[in-house]
Amino acid sequence: MFNKNKIAISVAVGILGVAGVMTSAQAVHVNPDGTGQVLLFPYYNARDGYVTNINLVNSTDQTKAVKIRFREGKGSQDVMDFNIYMSPEDVWTGSIQPGASKDGKTVGTISTADRSCTLPILVNCSAGECASKPQPFTGIGVAPEDTREGYVEVIEMGVVTDETVAAGVLHKNGTPANCKTVETAWQYTDKSPLKILDKNDVPVGKFAKGEGMSAPSGGLFGSSAVINVGEGSAFAVDPIAIDNYSTVAQHHRPDHTEEYLLPSLASGDVASSSVMINNAGGAQLVQTTWGKTAKDTCKDSAGINCGSNPYPIAHVLLAPHLMNEYFLDPAFGYDGHTDWVVSFPMKKHGIHNGAQDITATFENGIFDREEGRPVAVAGGELEFGFSPPAGGGVDEVDQTSKLLREVNVLSFKSTAQSDAALSRTVLSSPVAQDISVGPFVYGWARLSFPTYDLSAGNPVGKGYGETPATYSAGSSIYKGVPALGAAFVEGNVSENAHARFGDALPHKIQRD
Repeated sequence: MFNKNKIAISVAVGILGVAGVMTSAQAVHVNPDGTGQVLLFPYYNARDGYVTNINLVNSTDQTKAVKIRFREGKGSQDVMDFNIYMSPEDVWTGSIQPGASKDGKTVGTISTADRSCTLPILVNCSAGECASKPQPFTGIGVAPEDTREGYVEVIEMGVVTDETVAAGVLHKNGTPANCKTVETAWQYTDKSPLKILDKNDVPVGKFAKGEGMSAPSGGLFGSSAVINVGEGSAFAVDPIAIDNYSTVAQHHRPDHTEEYLLPSLASGDVASSSVMINNAGGAQLVQTTWGKTAKDTCKDSAGINCGSNPYPIAHVLLAPHLMNEYFLDPAFGYDGHTDWVVSFPMKKHGIHNGAQDITATFENGIFDREEGRPVAVAGGELEFGFSPPAGGGVDEVDQTSKLLREVNVLSFKSTAQSDAALSRTVLSSPVAQDISVGPFVYGWARLSFPTYDLSAGNPVGKGYGETPATYSAGSSIYKGVPALGAAFVEGNVSENAHARFGDALPHKIQRD
């Protein structure tokens, strides 16, 4: 391992120079090793017949405070969040599935049998068994239906340095010693006239005073699986791991009425990002310094803050074009189906040129497996693209459409499929947009976002490599939208209807 690391560092230094290597380590970046301070799970599904399992791993020898936040699919509203206190080398698991709200409506829920300490405490252990009641997803102004699809943010808040809490959350024979130490460290004296936790309350415990926590150090990783229970198919989706998001602790109670949206993807203190690009001079690592937004990105009339530094994370997730495959082959009993998930985790922070809905296009971007391209049918119209387009357009099928949600499901359809096959989708999303690929049954597609950039963040970029360059706000490396997701592909291995398979293929990014 030591020799491998020396070789890797030598190669990086040779290409980028010592300054480039140090720059990358100090800026926000996607960690190709899959560990980080921030994990973004692009999709959960709590539709009828679906379960989404989430696993989180603390790979370090440190005790960590971690925020997990579940965001609904329409407007990215926070519908559930809590703190997890993970002891060294700990694993936390949870399951998202349909359940009942307090008023009896069907919503997404989270449940867990994991013993790791949380705030609030979720699990009741008795007679060696641990379980939690399903916690319903809910949010102000959020429709129950919208809670059933969404995405998940995981943010490391810091490393626990308080010895009492660290000892309390440490597992012994599979069970934490004393989770009550977390509650004690968060104790306040209630002084609020409204009898809620707010700025009027007097901090008593160390956590409440802002003590007992040091800066996050990374090392989190995870996995998820979207399971279609009836079909017996599972789709494994790894999160995007982002490192060097913050150099200071951001430790907040989930029930504090003025702080419950913190930390967020816009509250980290690191004001630079680094990405690898290819240009005429070869590979370059580009570090960009960003400005902050003029005001908090989601402060509302109630004064709830969530940060003013969205651009570094937005840049490392930036996609001018998303590429992936589709498989719809009806032959030989394959019964292929494909749904793409396209999530916009930074849309809630208002950085898409002020747009609430994202215009996307498949123009010149749908191909079959043999390099075939769409051709016009009689009348000069194409049968390829959004069917129908959303947010305008007069054609029944158009290559351009608006994506109206934070989490968008695009269901691919072929004219070669039967009516029964056309009525079926992989993820059973009632808000999916159909994508026509004409008579094609397998191939790949490119979804583009041609009118968006991050120039409002006043980026100043510097390249490191054999032919270093500088980059201004109008550079192509700042064009696109922050996006993530995967192609969910399902079919039969053979004509045996019970030989169903499922796979999730992460989206690839093409830069201009």
